Amino acid sequence: MGKRFFVRLLLCLPLLVLLPQRAFSIGKMPPNAPLYDNKLFHFGFSLGMNFMDFSIGTDRNLGFEGDTILSVRHRSQPGFAVGVVTDLRMGKYFNLRFIPTFSMGTRSLEYTMDEGEAGIIKDRQDIESIMLFLPLEVKWKAARINNSRPYVTAGFQYTLDMANRKMEEGSNPESEEYKMKLNPHDLGVTVGLGWDFFLPFNNKIALELKAYFGFMDVLFRENNKYTDRITRLNSRMIQLSVTFE
Repeated sequence: MGKRFFVRLLLCLPLLVLLPQRAFSIGKMPPNAPLYDNKLFHFGFSLGMNFMDFSIGTDRNLGFEGDTILSVRHRSQPGFAVGVVTDLRMGKYFNLRFIPTFSMGTRSLEYTMDEGEAGIIKDRQDIESIMLFLPLEVKWKAARINNSRPYVTAGFQYTLDMANRKMEEGSNPESEEYKMKLNPHDLGVTVGLGWDFFLPFNNKIALELKAYFGFMDVLFRENNKYTDRITRLNSRMIQLSVTFE
């Protein structure tokens, strides 16, 4: 895992700590939505910001003498996500959640290349993605503390990249349009933590931080120098979201 990935994760964690401390400082309060957890089903929506990224495996000979490509690094940019929440009560402390989520974002691979007489150059390949996330997760929730409570989630997620374009038959694999493309399907695991805040009128909001780790190699190899030296390319993501349920 890259250092930037962990730095972003650590920067988001204080948000999940400071808000609950505010809830504790208020003291004993009349409960909002006291019958909320008795519902078998409830629904809502989520809004969030995410950072989609890669885990990269490269050829062991990458960067050796005579190799054009010296190194490959991954870059990410913030993206936006919106989802629909469906929640099934499984017990006092467990819920089953299905949250189809639509997200847009950009990931990049930065190549350091030896171009001979032209010297050492950097070439960045931007990969724009329109993603459909279909996670099925179990939510473990603690007992309520006044009008709030912590929880953790874990589950599996299928991902469909609706913006991918593979090289068409007869196209030039070295063309700018087809240097870097991804396979559309991915499957992985999610883990998250969050905090529920119960509101009047029998509803609640939650602040949640979640990470996704893809199992599948998503790189579509097109027989050019940008893809031939990568042995695997796995998706990963962190997402900070607010849910209204």
